[in-house]
Amino acid sequence: MVWHCLQHLPDEGPGHAAAWLAAHGHPLSFTRLDEPDPVFPALNSFDGLLILGGAMSVYDEAGFPWLRAEKAFLREAVRAGKITLGICLGAQLLAQALGGTVRPLPAPEIGFWPVRFAANALVHPLLRGWPAKATVLHWHEDAFTVPPGAQRLGMSAGCAAQGFLWGDGLVGLQFHPEMTEAMVEKLIRYENHETAQEQEFTQTAAQIREKLKSVWKGRMLLETLLKNMVALHEAEMTRL
Repeated sequence: MVWHCLQHLPDEGPGHAAAWLAAHGHPLSFTRLDEPDPVFPALNSFDGLLILGGAMSVYDEAGFPWLRAEKAFLREAVRAGKITLGICLGAQLLAQALGGTVRPLPAPEIGFWPVRFAANALVHPLLRGWPAKATVLHWHEDAFTVPPGAQRLGMSAGCAAQGFLWGDGLVGLQFHPEMTEAMVEKLIRYENHETAQEQEFTQTAAQIREKLKSVWKGRMLLETLLKNMVALHEAEMTRL
């Protein structure tokens, strides 16, 4: 299964996703939105689409004009029925493309916080094998509403919609299951989080580091999801 990744920042790469795809023989190509003149691939050149996070917001088109082109590309990919996984900003972009809204949260959600997954979402074939609850990494100030026709995946105390399922093969995740320990350290430095004060849904850098090994919980969710996405693609190819 050939995958393509939309990456928005140098230090927010695909992490565990890239490692799993490489280990299982699935090629991964990139469009780097942080580089000049990004080029989007032809839709027939890939089977699965991975859309990563970023410090910008979906409504920051004035500062990041490539967002317009990315949104148009995502709408085309959705219409083409591409198997798709959006993470954080990627999920927000997908939610907006599908008719949802994206707005700032009352308070940022940063650190390792538990997510409770909806019972009716856990019976979806793509989530087969997920637990009812997991403590995962969050790093966002915006949130999306579940798009029309989509199914809410779960919620946390700080964010009512932690993800959504749309159709058979599209998933948006507000949290970060792809992050490695090294990536979290870079994010702390990049976001100047060393001086951040503890808030209701914001952990300090020291608190995040205390829980850093919890990234494995997100990794297990991600690996299960990718395995199920590959199985969906293989089933589709068998039917052709």
